[in-house]
Amino acid sequence: MVTFESLLSQYSAWFESVGRFLLTLFAVSLLGHLLVRPAVSRVVTARNPNNPTLVNALEQYTTVLFVIIAIPLATAAAGFGGLVAGSTMIVAAATLALGVAGQDVIGNLVSGLFLVADPDFNVGDYIEWNSESGTVERIDLRVTRVRTPADEVLTVPNTQLSTNAIRNPFSRGKYRLTERVLVGYDTDLDTATDVLVDAARADDRIASDPEPVVHVTSLGENAIELSARVWVENPRSANVANVDSEFATRVKRRLQDADVTLAPASAQRVDGRLDVSMEDGI
Repeated sequence: MVTFESLLSQYSAWFESVGRFLLTLFAVSLLGHLLVRPAVSRVVTARNPNNPTLVNALEQYTTVLFVIIAIPLATAAAGFGGLVAGSTMIVAAATLALGVAGQDVIGNLVSGLFLVADPDFNVGDYIEWNSESGTVERIDLRVTRVRTPADEVLTVPNTQLSTNAIRNPFSRGKYRLTERVLVGYDTDLDTATDVLVDAARADDRIASDPEPVVHVTSLGENAIELSARVWVENPRSANVANVDSEFATRVKRRLQDADVTLAPASAQRVDGRLDVSMEDGI
């Protein structure tokens, strides 16, 4: 008759090995989380005080690294090394299957490392890629979360951002806006230029260095195209869309006040013949 004591005696060594495995796995992971991770965070923060993206990412990677280190150590402490060594073909097959199934995940992990190591890619940056754009909110191990101008959150795989061209229009501290205006050929261009420049200087968010400039960019069939180029100060904190809209509104109003003809109607030439017939008695 099999009793509980006999079963316990029979499997006691196995239970002990499993206990050593779990204890070692937990101890090594806890060591990395409580001791090494804070130390890494302090060192990276001291050297990169303005790069929280790098700090947060390295904290996550440190935790994952210690979990990876803990697995073989726990296997050796539990005495499972011989079992693993005796199942080389099984381990190799499992490794191959895991690699094929997780290639996208591994690619995103590697891409995440490249993103956090890039000094020009940080949380808070406004980026544009493919047909999407938005502000980076968080860079995780697998994905990057981007908030769009429509206040939607995009979860973007890291490989998309690391393998595509990314435009960071605000990276140099200023952002250029271009406002195009069509005026009639009878317009005094000096007057129109002064109006455009004054409209730009009326907004403190528009930089004075470099100064606003106005160029004639096209001589159309019925109108002259003027392009006013201005630069927005601190585009990370300023609402660029609002600055652009308010600037365009001021330009329209001030040009109208200066009696400048905006977007004159196209002259159309009509060719043909009109026949008129008269009836008797009329």
